[in-house]
Amino acid sequence: MRVRRKIVALLGATACLLGGTVTGASAASTTGSGEARAAASPCDYRSYTNNSSSWGYFNGTYNLKTRPAAECGDVARISSGTKFYVWCYVYNYYGNVWVYGRKAGTQTQGWTSGDNVTYEGGSLNHC
Repeated sequence: MRVRRKIVALLGATACLLGGTVTGASAASTTGSGEARAAASPCDYRSYTNNSSSWGYFNGTYNLKTRPAAECGDVARISSGTKFYVWCYVYNYYGNVWVYGRKAGTQTQGWTSGDNVTYEGGSLNHC
């Protein structure tokens, strides 16, 4: 999965800068030892925090969502090329990477699939 590799690369780069290590994609998806488990249903509340410095651009026009799944409510329609500050990521109910963040220049916040955003720089951490 393209996004998973980017996330592991970003986590690895962040760990190297901080003197730590990352063992691979399985470290990001572990559900034991404090890592949050998947939601019981697709539109269940998922916590998030602004603990990353990642940013990128929407690579198409997409709806920002209230929860990390396509069938959940819409927050706003975001146009291709819009800058997006990525706060954190989760694996959703279906096991796909979704990111929470904010549309640049606004206070519009919400979830989008990790595949919808290019990653231009910064660290990316689990919510």
